[in-house]
Amino acid sequence: MQLGAKGLALRGSGGARMAVTGEPVTFAAALISAGTELGPSLVARSSTSLEASGEWAGAFTSYLNLSPTHLPKAVTGCWAAAFSVAALQRQQAASIQPGSFPMPVLVQSALRPKSGGVAELDSNGTVVVHGVEGSPAPLLQGWVGSHRAHLSGGERQVEWVGSDLIELVGTASLDVVAASLHTAQRLFGLNRCEWAVDGDVWILQLDVTTPPTSIATPTRVTERADPDLVRIVQTVMRAPGKLGEELILPWALAGLPRAGRSIIDHPLATIDEAKRLSGELTSQVWGLPPNDAIAAARRCMSVLRGSDPSKALERLRDLRPPDADAAANLTSLVQVLRSEMVRLGVVTRADEAWYLSPKAIADLLERGRRPSVPRAGIDRWEPFVASVVLTLGASLEGTPASSGIGAGVHSRIDSAETAASFVSRGVIIADQPVPGLAPLLWDAAGLVTETGSSAAHLFESARSLGIPAVSGVSLPGDSEHIVAVDGYTGLVATIPLYDNRVSQNLDLAEI
Repeated sequence: MQLGAKGLALRGSGGARMAVTGEPVTFAAALISAGTELGPSLVARSSTSLEASGEWAGAFTSYLNLSPTHLPKAVTGCWAAAFSVAALQRQQAASIQPGSFPMPVLVQSALRPKSGGVAELDSNGTVVVHGVEGSPAPLLQGWVGSHRAHLSGGERQVEWVGSDLIELVGTASLDVVAASLHTAQRLFGLNRCEWAVDGDVWILQLDVTTPPTSIATPTRVTERADPDLVRIVQTVMRAPGKLGEELILPWALAGLPRAGRSIIDHPLATIDEAKRLSGELTSQVWGLPPNDAIAAARRCMSVLRGSDPSKALERLRDLRPPDADAAANLTSLVQVLRSEMVRLGVVTRADEAWYLSPKAIADLLERGRRPSVPRAGIDRWEPFVASVVLTLGASLEGTPASSGIGAGVHSRIDSAETAASFVSRGVIIADQPVPGLAPLLWDAAGLVTETGSSAAHLFESARSLGIPAVSGVSLPGDSEHIVAVDGYTGLVATIPLYDNRVSQNLDLAEI
């Protein structure tokens, strides 16, 4: 692992893996000898301490159907998997130094399963089993859906429900899986397993389904039916984060003007100048001195996000429309500031700069103090946005795969190129729940897939990170939509990101 870390620093991911796989295995002969005693067909599986946590499900490589003579290459391949691009992306998202953890490898006799899958024992004593014909690997990798069966009422209940899986596996094998889970919970506090049947029933792996720890999931708030809220949500999503809330929303919630003309050049843009322009616009819109107007705007936004936004809506309808040219001046300045953050390497994309506070940007521009840039995370507007979209948007129903409620911009991921353009706090839209999407989950608002079972490793990662997810929904359209995901019920809803009634309003999307 240390050799791989040195190779990574010098030559990147490929260099790290070549350094690991190119190093002779000094115990190769002993490894082949030990493997021969296990049989002619073997499996080599990665087994790091990281994989005890669900967000790392499917992160590293395992090798199947090996002969004993292939073991040295397979073992080094498992080690090298810690330096694959996808694994490194997960480590970066989790702030883990590459090469800082050991990579044990478990060598086992290979099975040729007639069926296999995943089972879980919930807090009510219900055993839920997902299974497929043959190896469970395609199910866990998100390539295929699954049959499902459940057993309610604890260990003494013997009435399985789920005819397709019962026909495939048989109730006797399902009983063994259920009994094993009850024993694992009693002895070790574990409630989830991977299983396979080849005549006998095998428990391949045991772990525990943990509650979300990394991201706090928003809960749905009071139903809203006022269509003006759609316009507000569109504005909030086009100027998100701390930067948008402080510099744009205090005046833009009154309504975005038609496109104005910027007459200010900003070769030396400053946050102080942006705050001054924002204060002037807010003062003009609210009809109050700048400081009083900003305070009033903050109070109104707080009420708007509460359980009864009606009074805030009445106040917003009474506001004056913002001056188009002044608004264009400010949005042009904000665009320069965000581009400067990219140029200085503080963020990799301009959309990430929305989540920097004005103070953090000022510290860098004025005093050279580099701000800490964690992932965006849920902001205070996301429950509001999710509630409005779920209430007023066009909705589809799918299968819940990870609980919670979230909302973000539609972010379809179908290639490495589109993954590179993923928008912070976007909702991942994909055909299948494949493990390669996992690095994006650390800063996603939700996950929606067209196919795949909730037993897939990617959904396990989503549950561990507290990311709401739904499978079985095909979302048409493109990134110019806001998507809300209700992982409790399986409901997915969308509204357009732009107000189609105003064809040439101020384009916040470009800043």
